[in-house]
Amino acid sequence: MLLFNWKKIYEETEGSTSEILNVLEMLHYKKIPYNRYDSLYKYRNTSFSGDSFLANPGILLEHSFRYTPKEIAIYVALASRRKLADYIAFNRRTLSSRHAPNLTEIINTNRLLYIEDGSIHFIYEEAQRR
Repeated sequence: MLLFNWKKIYEETEGSTSEILNVLEMLHYKKIPYNRYDSLYKYRNTSFSGDSFLANPGILLEHSFRYTPKEIAIYVALASRRKLADYIAFNRRTLSSRHAPNLTEIINTNRLLYIEDGSIHFIYEEAQRR
């Protein structure tokens, strides 16, 4: 499980989808910059801890080459709207579509998300480990 602060990630990366993916990899794999020329160097002293979560970030990052950085950024942005307390108490990994009423077209074009029974489902959050 990866806990993060989406607002902080978005502000620090200035909305760059490829930088968002780099920060997620840095957080999950606990990467540190090699030197000051490394692209992660500017994030070395920034704390991205928060109460947004991804239950299976490793699977998402392993398969990230299949998707565009924009699709992954939208996936993470919507995942950040879920409540950690609902996941801990009820193991709920979906997001009610009421939390993203104007984004149905974006969700339908994103290969990582789908809407079913009024809930937004995250493909790699429901994936079973083999």
